[in-house]
Amino acid sequence: MSSQVPLEIASFCKRCSDALSWTTENESCVELVRDELPILLFNKPLFAEILHSLVEGGGYPDLGHSTMFDNELLLHADSSRLFTLRMFLWGPGEYTVIHDHNSWGVIGPVSGVLGVFNYKREDDGSREEYACLIETEELRCLPGQTTFTLPLNQGIHKIGNPTQESMVSLSVYGKPLDRGYINGFDIDNDRIYKIFPPKSKKKMLAFQALAGLK
Repeated sequence: MSSQVPLEIASFCKRCSDALSWTTENESCVELVRDELPILLFNKPLFAEILHSLVEGGGYPDLGHSTMFDNELLLHADSSRLFTLRMFLWGPGEYTVIHDHNSWGVIGPVSGVLGVFNYKREDDGSREEYACLIETEELRCLPGQTTFTLPLNQGIHKIGNPTQESMVSLSVYGKPLDRGYINGFDIDNDRIYKIFPPKSKKKMLAFQALAGLK
């Protein structure tokens, strides 16, 4: 596979761009994308080709593109910043930390099983570095099935791979809030902390280290 975006992904993203340009309401955006995403999720040959290209050192997707998580690959970024399409690669038993989001999102597996744990924040957010969460829902999504998330406290979850086989999932995220980080949660210790993209974290640490050299 070349560095060009595959036709199937380009077509999917064109449909999403056309549909999402007419609304900014989170629930409407989620509904529109949940109608479209299964078309990609059922296309295992496409993602077998993409993964083969990664193994062979192909140019798409770009392994060097900065992402929030180390198992995340950007497949498409809409030119109007309406949405991004991302692929996640999961080893056996791997999960994210519990976290919130800066946008709405629709997620689903291409292969295997996607495990999802949803949470509700019980405190009012007034105490610094404190957050009390309760688990509200556990989901298991099979290939072609989707679930969704919403911004900030409406979309606190952790997702991952509950099986002993590696798997692939896709996520479509909407236009993000200009926050620069997401929140992570330590449910055992009622703690909230900021998670920065690696590139931003390196700049922040460099700035802090520079102050120590003066």
